[in-house]
Amino acid sequence: MKSLLAIAAVFLAPIPLACGGAATGETPRGVLLVSVDSLRADHVSCYGYRSGTRPDLDTTPILDRMVAARGARFTCAVSTTSWTLPSHMSMLTGLPNELHGVREIGFRLPRSKKLLAEVFQDAGWRTAGFWSGPNLDPWFGFGRGFERYVDCSTSRADDANGTFGAKDGMSKAKIQAMRDRLSVLHDGSHRGITGPQIVERFDEWFDELGDDDRFFAFVHMWDVHYDYTPPEEFDLFYPGYRGPENGIGVQDRSAQRDPPTADGLARILSLYDGEIRFTDHNLGLILGALEERGRLDDTLVVFTADHGEEFLEHMLFGHGDTLYEEAVRIPLLMRWPAGVPEQATIDVQVSLVDLAPTILDFCELPIPSGVWGTSLRGALAGEPGDLESRALPLERSYLQPGRKLRLDTIRGLHRGDHKILRRTDSDGGQMYFYDLSQDPREEDPILTGNLEKRDARVLAARELWGHLDLRAAKDVAFDEIPDELRDNLKDAGYLGDDPRD
Repeated sequence: MKSLLAIAAVFLAPIPLACGGAATGETPRGVLLVSVDSLRADHVSCYGYRSGTRPDLDTTPILDRMVAARGARFTCAVSTTSWTLPSHMSMLTGLPNELHGVREIGFRLPRSKKLLAEVFQDAGWRTAGFWSGPNLDPWFGFGRGFERYVDCSTSRADDANGTFGAKDGMSKAKIQAMRDRLSVLHDGSHRGITGPQIVERFDEWFDELGDDDRFFAFVHMWDVHYDYTPPEEFDLFYPGYRGPENGIGVQDRSAQRDPPTADGLARILSLYDGEIRFTDHNLGLILGALEERGRLDDTLVVFTADHGEEFLEHMLFGHGDTLYEEAVRIPLLMRWPAGVPEQATIDVQVSLVDLAPTILDFCELPIPSGVWGTSLRGALAGEPGDLESRALPLERSYLQPGRKLRLDTIRGLHRGDHKILRRTDSDGGQMYFYDLSQDPREEDPILTGNLEKRDARVLAARELWGHLDLRAAKDVAFDEIPDELRDNLKDAGYLGDDPRD
């Protein structure tokens, strides 16, 4: 009889790093990887979403028609965390947070970890990245491998000189004045519209490419991120609303602090959906540019998100504080007529760490050593293999001020039908078990101490976290953030008195 530890090992085993599908002799001539910030899978219309106030209106009609109907949809894709910086590092390295090491602001990707764009650049492909918001700043390492890495943000803090905080000789009044000024800039950064700038800069770059150029393009779309202020022509999901909700500052509210009415919450959701519809429009312009040049069908299109968004399911708005399903469940769609089946639905659980090896596998390029994720080509071909028994890690760390390398964390294991979460700095490390098949809203956790002492699922979580700790990035550096980036991070609400801001 197998021991329980041996059974647990099934949950832990990383998937082999070799190519997941056989070489076909045909590869994409382009790759377009699109990441939409803060996009929940269950607000994408091809995932079955219907607005409570406009059930007749799709949130993503172009994505549905041009990608989902012509490619594959993964129904159980999860992020590695619930905020932008570490999730994108996982997306572009194929590594969980613990292994790439960029778990909190102040950490930079070590040179020993290779980014997806670097592999394409080494192979002679043209590369470009288009990004918005401070967490994709090249200082963290994201610009490596891109011949062009373009900031498409519309609000920057270039006029907020110096480092925010107490300085020698700075009065409390001056500090407060700086806080007030940065608060205004913060609000402006969230209300800024970035989609048209992304489309314009992408078009400029794409027009420079020759028809024979192979390319890898990464596009990070920011508008869905709070604040929820879609352009008027896309504010379609609650016609005739006359109440006070305007989608601004929602992330600072909760069920206890300034909660909306039921009608107000419906309005907030409608504004979020309007941002999604606006982003879908801009995605359509990018896909249209590929189609006009005759490059759409020879391009592997991968559409996903970095994390989800909370709307009081667990008493909070926004993201970055929890690892519940609304914060980590994301859409994932792929299209490439020569290698991705049309109108396919893939139900096996997958992760952001799988994107880099999948893309490289399709392009028959080398997968860097140490990559933890696996190619999904087998799953697309109907052969998921060990993916069905794999456990996926979740993690959210909080850097303690003045203790640069001490991290308090929420850690998780996601197995599709169940999840285990553990907060290391509270409850004595108590683990909570969620049976997602019976409790999809995660309202009735089971204390793992109430499960059988040698329950294989609990052992699997301990083994997974121990495995990641043993392989954790040792050469990641904590550096002083440049003043300009620090200001921009503060404008966007990622630095402040609370280390979780």
